Amino acid sequence: MIGQVLSAISLGMMLICVPAAMAIQKISIKRILVGSTLLAGLFYFLQAIITGKQMLLLVSFMVGVTMSFSRVAIAPFLMRNSTPEERTHLFSLNFGTTLLAGTIGSLGGGYLTSLWSKISGSQVLGFRYALFSGVFLGLLGIIPFSLIKKTDRDQLSTTNGFDLNRNLLRERGNVLLKLLLPYFILGLGAGLVIPFLNLYFRDRFNLSAGTIGIYFSLLQFVMLTGILIGPILSRKSGMIKTIVYTQLASIPFMLILAFTFNNTLAVLAFLLRGSLMNMSQPISTNFTMEKVKEDEQPLTNSLMMLAWTSSWAIVASLGGNLISRHGFTLPLLIAVVLYVISSLLYLKFFSGKEDIKMGKITTILRQA
Repeated sequence: MIGQVLSAISLGMMLICVPAAMAIQKISIKRILVGSTLLAGLFYFLQAIITGKQMLLLVSFMVGVTMSFSRVAIAPFLMRNSTPEERTHLFSLNFGTTLLAGTIGSLGGGYLTSLWSKISGSQVLGFRYALFSGVFLGLLGIIPFSLIKKTDRDQLSTTNGFDLNRNLLRERGNVLLKLLLPYFILGLGAGLVIPFLNLYFRDRFNLSAGTIGIYFSLLQFVMLTGILIGPILSRKSGMIKTIVYTQLASIPFMLILAFTFNNTLAVLAFLLRGSLMNMSQPISTNFTMEKVKEDEQPLTNSLMMLAWTSSWAIVASLGGNLISRHGFTLPLLIAVVLYVISSLLYLKFFSGKEDIKMGKITTILRQA
């Protein structure tokens, strides 16, 4: 059931991300950010109180729809309000700020769940009140979004968005395919296991929500550290090398998660895997945005979202079924294979751009 809910969220994001890119050409990004935050708060609130399966799936779908608008808008917004020298750091800072908030949220979420459960005498109400707290904090995001000053660069100065996007798909389709395919395959691997890592610790090690919340807050902290290191590695090694090296370096820790039943070892692998994999996330977004023109960025970013969310929509329910029937080892091993394929495709498609030779693949894998 959890897999179905996650798939519903991904499906909502997947179906609306391209129309959201079109909307950015007509509506200011400021209005999109404010409106999507308000609607997301509403649907997250409904998600917390609804218990019927069909209505829960519908509301989860709408959560994905509202999330899609803000996620499509943010990368073009950052690109339009920065210089090339600033962008790697800006994308990393944006991602890092989200992780810092996530650190506080994960730690507070586990604590509030335990606290409200004790106060109310019900674990269900404990979870529900903790979710209400999250909705309230999320809605506070409307305040800084409302303070954004609209500029000429906040909205594309084009009236033929459909023709523009059609031309992009026709003339730049080969570049887009190379940018999207490795990202899609990476999403397939992530969607199989990442949404279920909290259940991994609950089921394999019988841990409480509060303890798991601490683990996830630690994860956000080490991911933030990794993201701050990412731009330094990118300057020294190039974007593609950084993306490939960090993805491959995370694989041994995924293998540890697959086979270990030692809690300490699992936590260390969980933290290091998360730090390495997410170190390249803002760099990958920056690299993609640099490969297209400014007026192509909204659609390109929406297609990136489409690749990621569609992959999660495809495999989230499958991952839940695999875990229910076979445990966590099998989906983790499948994810490892998909991560390797994604990394090799990045090398194949963009090796000439940053002087990476395909003959070095074996060396890179050995070093990882």
